[in-house]
Amino acid sequence: MSLKKIAEKIGVSTATVSRVLNNPNYKCSTSQTREKIWEIAMEMNYAPNEAARNLKKGN
Repeated sequence: MSLKKIAEKIGVSTATVSRVLNNPNYKCSTSQTREKIWEIAMEMNYAPNEAARNLKKGN
């Protein structure tokens, strides 16, 4: 499952999905958006791609 698919399903940007999933304290424009992102991520069994994360971090 990718951030892009979650974003498309909810109708928000991939950046918003990423911020919500990576930062527990991130404030969305509405709390409903944040809750919906988590709901869809759990429903679709989202798991971060560790290889991509390591490439981004330069590890």
